[in-house]
Amino acid sequence: MNLSVFAKTLRGPWMIHPQQAAVMMPIVKGVIAGNLLEMDKDERKLSEKIELKDFYSGNKARLSGSNRNKSVFVVHLEGTMTREDTCFNYGTRTIADELRRADKESDVIGHIIMADSGGGAADSVPDLADAIRSLEKPIVTVVDGMAASACMYAVSYTSKILAHQETDMVGCIGTMITVSGWPKLRRDADGYVEMRIYADQSSEKNADYEAALEGDTRLIRENILDPLCERFINDMKANRPAAADDQMKGRTYFAKDVIGTLIDGIGGMAEAVDAILEMADNRQSSLNESNMTEKYPKLTALASLAGLVAAEDGTVTLQPSQLAEIEAALAAPAQQPEELEQLRSQLTERDNTITTLQQQVTDAQAQHNTDAARITELEGALAKAINHEPDGDGLQVNKNPEAADEEGGAKPAQTYDEAVNVCREFLSR
Repeated sequence: MNLSVFAKTLRGPWMIHPQQAAVMMPIVKGVIAGNLLEMDKDERKLSEKIELKDFYSGNKARLSGSNRNKSVFVVHLEGTMTREDTCFNYGTRTIADELRRADKESDVIGHIIMADSGGGAADSVPDLADAIRSLEKPIVTVVDGMAASACMYAVSYTSKILAHQETDMVGCIGTMITVSGWPKLRRDADGYVEMRIYADQSSEKNADYEAALEGDTRLIRENILDPLCERFINDMKANRPAAADDQMKGRTYFAKDVIGTLIDGIGGMAEAVDAILEMADNRQSSLNESNMTEKYPKLTALASLAGLVAAEDGTVTLQPSQLAEIEAALAAPAQQPEELEQLRSQLTERDNTITTLQQQVTDAQAQHNTDAARITELEGALAKAINHEPDGDGLQVNKNPEAADEEGGAKPAQTYDEAVNVCREFLSR
């Protein structure tokens, strides 16, 4: 096996049941002594996909319709948990990758974790927890032996936890670390001295480790174990809100004693499949009840893609994340670049200018029509005046060019245009 992976696994800290730690010690000592081991992958199960029609012994009616030819994906979380694959087991990163891959398969309706582990390295939890939270399909844990410490932490993120037997063990919520070595100053009986010396600027380097070797565990508890444990407890309370504070102190329980708190019930694979089918039906109902046209308007507008949203029997052939991704891609062209938005703004401004000018032209045309009518009226009045036909205003024009107004000094108009000008001058007064 890869010794660097083995070394990383041993450095701790741990979230592990003491029995799990005890059975590991002979293996650890063997590896240290040079007995390298390889994992027998033929004997060690990682995952399997089970077709419901060939396995499920429950309500067969639930396998008709949209559930026909469906499968559940089963992963095994067993032995001492580590982040990387080792000679002992598959690492949680590998298990996490398997879950994510299976979640994208259209025939898989849910997942089951078969758990039998007393926990392990603290850093084995986050990758698996992140993967479980990312799943879109329901996931149920079946404890088949033990789910303690880091294992309990990881499976607390699943939708439901069942124990196969009432006497299966669950709990052991807490953190620990093993520290071994010589104090930084060691003197043998024959006078041989071994010493670790730190630079003046490195007064805090390995201070918690050195203090622990001298019997003072305060620093290593405050700096490492307590923060990890506090997060462990807070996450457990968030994932299992019914769990009591007393159940967060590290004790391990029989499954029958923590039903409704740390676990949800007693049951095996069949009961887990029942739970998955129920959650899958609820999820499907939720999708069907939501208005698909409103939720995915671009997608449902395309006849060739509408069937991807909901089939004739009401099933959804794509997962919500896939539907959302397609909808976002279809809607992307509506998000125009900044240059196009500027051009649209300029076009709107020009349209407003054109509308204003058109209104001005209309107003000018109306004024022109009013002026033309008035001129016609005045020309008619002038014609009557030339013919000595007084109008309502008493305007007269003397046709006799020789006759002059002796008092006013005005001379009679000599031409038609001159008469018009006289009239305009009169009207402007």
